[in-house]
Amino acid sequence: MYRFFSLRIKLIAMLLLVGVSAALAVGGTAYWMLMRDFNAAAHAQAFGNFQADIQAYLGKYGSWENAQRNVPFPEFVMHRRGEGGEVPQQARGDVSIPFREPPFRFLLTDPHGRVLLATAGYATGQKVEDEILRQAKPIRMGNTVAALALPVGIPQLSAQDQAYLEAMRKALWNGVLAAGGLAVALGLLLGARFGARVRELTVAIRAMRADGELRQQVPVRSRDEMGELAETFNRMSQELAQAHAELKMTSARVQSQSQQLKELSIRDSLTHLFNRRYFDEQAAESYRQAVEGGWPLCIVVGDLDHFKQVNDNLSHAVGDEVLRRIGAVMLHGIRRSDIVARYGGEEFVIALADSSEEQALARCEALRRSIEEHPWQEVDPQLRVTISMGLCGDTQRGSVEKMLAAADSALYEAKRGGRNRIVRCGQTVESVL
Repeated sequence: MYRFFSLRIKLIAMLLLVGVSAALAVGGTAYWMLMRDFNAAAHAQAFGNFQADIQAYLGKYGSWENAQRNVPFPEFVMHRRGEGGEVPQQARGDVSIPFREPPFRFLLTDPHGRVLLATAGYATGQKVEDEILRQAKPIRMGNTVAALALPVGIPQLSAQDQAYLEAMRKALWNGVLAAGGLAVALGLLLGARFGARVRELTVAIRAMRADGELRQQVPVRSRDEMGELAETFNRMSQELAQAHAELKMTSARVQSQSQQLKELSIRDSLTHLFNRRYFDEQAAESYRQAVEGGWPLCIVVGDLDHFKQVNDNLSHAVGDEVLRRIGAVMLHGIRRSDIVARYGGEEFVIALADSSEEQALARCEALRRSIEEHPWQEVDPQLRVTISMGLCGDTQRGSVEKMLAAADSALYEAKRGGRNRIVRCGQTVESVL
């Protein structure tokens, strides 16, 4: 005869509660993680598709105003997708499904925050608040930011996406129901023996919740219902872990592609040095830190001597190879804390943080000598390459732009003094000689 509050009844009740709660927790956690990662991937893909449409729209008509006079943007997109034609590669981006119903709507503004494509309570021409605008992503045409896009509203998933999520939801709920039903049966039949063995399951489930590690396995100690429960849990854990791993792989690919795009946006494609925009941003920050911390900072402007003659007399292919090798020499000759960039054409700039003028001069002299002594005959027997540099270490000039201007003036003195030399700001050809 059972007592209502006997240990077995309590254990059975606890087993039922733990089994159902754990199954719901696992299913809910897995579903939340699935939706989070799926929406993130869908957002990245939707932005790529929207960006491709905007780039194609602007690429065809030249400007938003001209495009609007010819055809509204929604009509352009519908016509473009309806034609089924190949999208120009430069407007396509890294988008695996170029023409699908967008899961997100985007508020489109010009680079100054004026609404171009109205949505979410904004009218065309209205100025978007700066706080909201800071969350927008740039849409570029070449190296120029042509527009800004901001996702609004909740995602509107395609039928295929909804079917996939519905299948995953059913699988999760079936797993939850199966685990709960099995827990009830085994709890009623094996309540007394179930206590010690169910502890292994609860420990594994807690690990899944606490550590986020879905791949948990418990030992199967028998062929009865308890062993079947353990096998079911292991199989469900394996399936959930596999589904989550696939989502993580997708997320990792998206992040990797995003990092690659970031590198492309800050690097010069020929020399692999930083580009001018990145240098200007980082040099300004280095200048601010140097002024606030009282640290030295040197700015160097260098220019290849007679580089135009290389292109004119030996070919542009030789000139490109020279620039590639110059980039490699400079990367090899600077510290990790220094910033070196191709500033345009054959002009290069370097920001040497925490370096006095004497230290910077020695490092630049080593670079100048490495360039002069490089085996240029491997490129062309007639080739000889040297560089002139101007150096400024005066952080009291007021801004990094003024330091650049002073270094550029010193470069002019180096050119006037015969080239293939380094001149510090404030020096003249006569004082160097």
